[in-house]
Amino acid sequence: MNTLCHTQSRLILSLMLLAAVFVPSVCSLSVAASGGPKFITHRIGKFRSEACGVGDFNNDGKLDIVASPYWYEAPDWKPHQFGSLEGKVDEKGQTHAVDEKGIGYWDDFMNLPLDVDGDGFLDVVTCSWFSRQIDWYRNTGPKGRQWPLIVGEKNGNYECGDLWDIDGDGKKLEILAHTKDTKWYEAGIRADGKRGLIRHDVSKNERLFGGGVGDVNGDGRPDILRPDAWYEGPADPRNGSWKEHPLAVGSLAEGKAEHTPQIWVYDVDADGLNDIVTSSAHAHGIFWYEQSRDGEQISWKQHVIDKSWSQVHSITLADMDNDGDLDLFTGKRFFAHNGNDPDAHAPLGIYCYELRRGASVGWKKHVISLGEHISPSLSIPVVDLDGDGDLDIVVTGKWGGPVYLENTAKSN
Repeated sequence: MNTLCHTQSRLILSLMLLAAVFVPSVCSLSVAASGGPKFITHRIGKFRSEACGVGDFNNDGKLDIVASPYWYEAPDWKPHQFGSLEGKVDEKGQTHAVDEKGIGYWDDFMNLPLDVDGDGFLDVVTCSWFSRQIDWYRNTGPKGRQWPLIVGEKNGNYECGDLWDIDGDGKKLEILAHTKDTKWYEAGIRADGKRGLIRHDVSKNERLFGGGVGDVNGDGRPDILRPDAWYEGPADPRNGSWKEHPLAVGSLAEGKAEHTPQIWVYDVDADGLNDIVTSSAHAHGIFWYEQSRDGEQISWKQHVIDKSWSQVHSITLADMDNDGDLDLFTGKRFFAHNGNDPDAHAPLGIYCYELRRGASVGWKKHVISLGEHISPSLSIPVVDLDGDGDLDIVVTGKWGGPVYLENTAKSN
């Protein structure tokens, strides 16, 4: 790195600690993943928030980045403010923000691109812990400034949520909310005749936060997983009954569940039975759970992928090396509980665990970023953002972002 670039990078890092407003990138840094491709780090903003997403918000054919209250227009990442800088108002009439030390929360824990109103423009579906609601910002088009915030429901704490294929049509257009009860949402025509978010209840039983979707039992239907139960998908996921089965994943002793982030269903060992990949959201550990069968009885064996760092609060499975299997992308969340989690002050990092699939499973760790004061919070989009044929990474967090990590594998 040349001296000028190094000086500019240090200036950006200093400014990130002093304010919580947007500043454009003035420098990009090259980071070599250990034993893997190099990534160029583009710091495109410094607002202290919790969630991000990727989608084409102006219909120009290029993928943009959203990290509320801004969306960043590709390819130059021009910021557009679509939401209020004051934040959402909770039930006590208060708003929430993050201070210069990273203490506090921006009360928006999900930024999912979804065309809710059916007008051809991607909207942004969000949810909140303090204001206890799921809602969406209506995209008013490329010339619009602030987008109207439309409240879907106020019905409890929302930690986050993800887009999954819950109805089995091969498209990830349904939202699994991370709430105490188990429910999912889709865009459609509501009972009042207006387009909006439609809720489907799976179970009112209170569960630990965390969740995912996948075919656990091999019947061809998507199931819903929580850290302490999984729900067998019915033939009609909108009107059928979801059968509850026991589950316990996390870093605690066998048989005890704990708070997780996303829960992925994938046949890790290629034995024909789908396994589980997840982590401890606040303590230490990334794990995969090997599925075994005795007749129709399903059991799970925990395997540790890595327990050397904490606050693994978002994970994504994607094929990093184009070898046909899915690798694991993740990173250390910054101050999930305002510095009160185990190893909260350890260096932030972003990692990829390259899967060696088969009877002898292995996960090779690649360090994509370490000690650069960047990491994912509640979401980690892994997508070919620049259209060059390899997977890039987008992250944001209370350290100030977003950051786009450009994979240079196809250009080397």
